[in-house]
Amino acid sequence: MASGQSSTAYPMAATIHPRALTTLARVKARLGISVSTLDDLLTEMISAATDLIESYCDRKFKSDTYTSEVYGLDVEDGHFVALKQAPVTALTTAQYRAGTPDVPAWTSYLASEFELVGDGRAGLVRIYGGVPTGTNNVRFTYTAGYLIDFTNEGDITKHTLPFDVSDLCERIVIRLFKRREDVGKTTVSAGEASVSYRASFDEEDKMTLERYRRVVLV
Repeated sequence: MASGQSSTAYPMAATIHPRALTTLARVKARLGISVSTLDDLLTEMISAATDLIESYCDRKFKSDTYTSEVYGLDVEDGHFVALKQAPVTALTTAQYRAGTPDVPAWTSYLASEFELVGDGRAGLVRIYGGVPTGTNNVRFTYTAGYLIDFTNEGDITKHTLPFDVSDLCERIVIRLFKRREDVGKTTVSAGEASVSYRASFDEEDKMTLERYRRVVLV
């Protein structure tokens, strides 16, 4: 260990974020690190960077299924709903609340009464059937997000995460790693990172973040 370099003894190997936007191997390659002594530290930083990106963009990037996700649809504004996650790869069900909040009586729309707008990239749904007036009056079950499988990065049937997102995650990790001594830390939690480094996004970071930032009013 280099002189002056601090270390932390982890009680067990750090577990990477379940929706990690890059891999330990990729980060180590960019840093030129071949030893394993910093693996736990870098793994924690990958998790922190992933949380930072998801928090800023108000979305999850890894593909997942969202069941009975509730929205409020103001009929006066039309019959369009922007789902919280995108791109949408499958829209399974759409339902409206025919009952009261305590006895909701969710009723399914017919398949002909709703559809994704375009290819689902925008996560926008159009409802053709009637919509009851009220709060929390529609809900959807759908699958959205990108496939993440870095071992098959060149196969678009297995990995669809945009390259600029993984590149952004790696650049943030590198920044956290290089600044760790400045703040006397060898681990960075998502919360600490948001306080210490959120303001350090550079203009290139912000350009990428804004491309994927999702603002959905529900």
